[in-house]
Amino acid sequence: MALQPYSFEPTINDIDSNFNHMHFANEILNTNLCIENRSIKPVNEWCLCEKCLNLSTDRECVCCIEFENLQKLCLDKKCITLNKSFSKIILDEEILNITRQQMIVKTKNRKKRNNLRILDNKTWRFICYKQFTHWVNSWSKLGKGW
Repeated sequence: MALQPYSFEPTINDIDSNFNHMHFANEILNTNLCIENRSIKPVNEWCLCEKCLNLSTDRECVCCIEFENLQKLCLDKKCITLNKSFSKIILDEEILNITRQQMIVKTKNRKKRNNLRILDNKTWRFICYKQFTHWVNSWSKLGKGW
């Protein structure tokens, strides 16, 4: 069986859909986190990195340090956004442009390729999400059934 890269990547249209990412939901369930009523609690009661904001749903109110893959990258219990690699990998425009070009070259779907050529906020957000997912899961298996 040959490897099929990008078989399970999200589409650009999936970016703005409601926060219903099964990976995060499963990780929250597997870590036995009590997220009930977090959206109405003060942030300092559940945030460990001191950078979180109160969001509209309990499922969204989860601190980066609560995720096992992120704990390894959160040095001294600081927010993942303070990691030097975060700014290099996720926020650097040159790196994101290189990633975008690689995605355009490797994508066989013409519509997806054309969407990646549009330089709007939605496209950049998609690329950042993809970069972040690959970075924090760099030593884990990704894809359907893992």
